[in-house]
Amino acid sequence: MTTILLSIGLIAAVMLGMAVGVIFSNRRLRGSCGGVGDDCVCETTGDPNACAEPGQSA
Repeated sequence: MTTILLSIGLIAAVMLGMAVGVIFSNRRLRGSCGGVGDDCVCETTGDPNACAEPGQSA
């Protein structure tokens, strides 16, 4: 039982540390372009709305 409580506490501490890091870095969270291709326009331009339709690249 002690091992389970320590594991849950450790995971909670790591999640808290990541959340505090995101807050203090003052950056927005960004979504991915979707898909696995290397030719995604929104990854190269940094604009998630750059693609006209999902799966298309310009």
